[in-house]
Amino acid sequence: MEPGNLITCVLALLFSTTESVSSAVCDVNIDPSRVVVRFGDPVTVNCSTTREDVLEAGWEASVSPVNEPNSKIAVWNVSSLTVWDAEPKCFINYMNEPRQCVEKLDLVIYKYPESVSLIAPDFMKIGEESNITCQVLDVAPARYLSVKLYKGDEQLGNRSFTHNSTRFPVNESIPFPVTPTRADNGAEYTCVAELQLGPGEPIKNASLPFRMLPIDFEQPILTVSENVEVNQSSTVRCELKNAFPPEEVQVELLINNEIHTNRSNMDNVYVEESFTLDSVEPAVITCNVSLRSLSKSASRNVQGYVLPEPTLHTEAVLVNHTGIVTCSVDGSFPATATQRLLLNGLLVIETHNSTPAQYEFKAEKELNGKMITCETELKLAATVKKKQSTTFNVLYPPTIKTHFPTSKDLKEGETLSSHFDCEAEGNPPPKTVWLKDSKEFDSSKILTRTDGGVYQLKTMNNYGSAVATVTVTVGYEPSAINPAEESVPVLKGDSVVFNCTADGIPAPTYTWKHPEADNVKITTKDSVSTVTITGASSSNHGVYECQAWNIHGNSTRKVTVEVTDYLIPIIAGVVVLIVLVIPILIMVLYYVYYKQHKTGEYNLKGKPSSANGSVAHNGKAADEIPLTQV
Repeated sequence: MEPGNLITCVLALLFSTTESVSSAVCDVNIDPSRVVVRFGDPVTVNCSTTREDVLEAGWEASVSPVNEPNSKIAVWNVSSLTVWDAEPKCFINYMNEPRQCVEKLDLVIYKYPESVSLIAPDFMKIGEESNITCQVLDVAPARYLSVKLYKGDEQLGNRSFTHNSTRFPVNESIPFPVTPTRADNGAEYTCVAELQLGPGEPIKNASLPFRMLPIDFEQPILTVSENVEVNQSSTVRCELKNAFPPEEVQVELLINNEIHTNRSNMDNVYVEESFTLDSVEPAVITCNVSLRSLSKSASRNVQGYVLPEPTLHTEAVLVNHTGIVTCSVDGSFPATATQRLLLNGLLVIETHNSTPAQYEFKAEKELNGKMITCETELKLAATVKKKQSTTFNVLYPPTIKTHFPTSKDLKEGETLSSHFDCEAEGNPPPKTVWLKDSKEFDSSKILTRTDGGVYQLKTMNNYGSAVATVTVTVGYEPSAINPAEESVPVLKGDSVVFNCTADGIPAPTYTWKHPEADNVKITTKDSVSTVTITGASSSNHGVYECQAWNIHGNSTRKVTVEVTDYLIPIIAGVVVLIVLVIPILIMVLYYVYYKQHKTGEYNLKGKPSSANGSVAHNGKAADEIPLTQV
């Protein structure tokens, strides 16, 4: 075979292989691959292939189908897309396998909501759950829809419809539960519909804002007595608890259908008024309360009555004597009324009509202060009572109820009143004084150590007296401690004794701190503590501290014991003697030396003494005699 023919065959074989491989693949390209279009807007989409064995390209759709023979490109073009189920599909027919390839266009047809509205109840009560409904009309597609409820900028709820596959417009009503509080008063609520059709910001549509005006409105409470005394002022109260907003509450109070009070814009939601009935005929009292367009009312029937005041007569009675208590009524007294006497709430005697009730009693000490009550009673729809009360006044001499000890230890600086609390009983209430040496003593006076002695507490009234006696000891902490010496010298081997005494009440107890030694003995007698050191040694040298103490305090004094050796004084004396003798010896020697060298000793030679007093020998004058120092 010719070389050129061989190359041609190889190239043909390679071309045939490449063509068969490429024709075995579905090659359909849609541009754009995803289309989001608003209902009624135009849309254009290209469909193409890179294969060469194309017979036909086109679009299958419920609107504007396309068929392009012998073309690798087909364009689906709709000037106004007004169908929801277009479902366009691009198809390409080939000469080789696969002979037809089909690709569905990812097409999203949407429509803005026709309206977004917020529906709320006329009245939303504070603390109770209610529904705020967001209504979205004529929106598509639902699977891309989210409906949100906002309070101001705060999102309260969110509802999506991702599982709704319908392509057609829908209407959605979404309830959101809301429990209002007082803080929500005046807050603005908004429904927002969002279509999230792709990346980026969603398409939003919002309702008009709704202004929250929650209320708290309960049944009014009308408080008034069922029985009202004629020609006497009575009080009626109409109260609305937990009302909100209080400034919008209106209250109307009526007596027998005549407006008695009309108040509004109250901070405290209640009305309290006085009224008077002029007869015993029944009356109707009504309270009408309104808040915005809501209203509630409460009514009560009131019965008028006449009942005189009772009068109670009693006097003070001396103990063990007889007394009388009388309960009477002045003026007109209803035939159905009752009057009675009660002692500490227990019935003593009861009478009817206008007959006075009397109680005769023996005045005992235990009866004093007990309550005696004169009561009149009238039975109507409810029982009406009037009463007057007082206490029995039994006169008796005083007694001291507090237990007093026969003696009491106090501390200097304290007072009698801080330790003795006298509870005396008597009627009339007794006067209490402290006495010392038959003279009145101020119990608040600060005590000194000289104030100890016998005291009397005397309590008295017009009917007698009582006395308690107590011996008071005024204590104080130890003071003026002795010894006064700060240092005690002692020779080694000698004995020494020193005492420690202090003044205090109670008598002080003594303790010593000192160097430990077997020859130290401590004794205490007659408030004097004595330290005896027998045969002092160096182990006794040191500080001896005496502490005198009692329950009120303590005092301390230190003494230093200095133990010295007995040779030390001798040596000291010798040293002193030497110190004194050496200067004397030095002076003597110096004197001798001076006499020898200054006055000197001479040999006289030459003339004898002359008339001037000089000594001369051999008839010579003194100035002629030579002096030779020896």
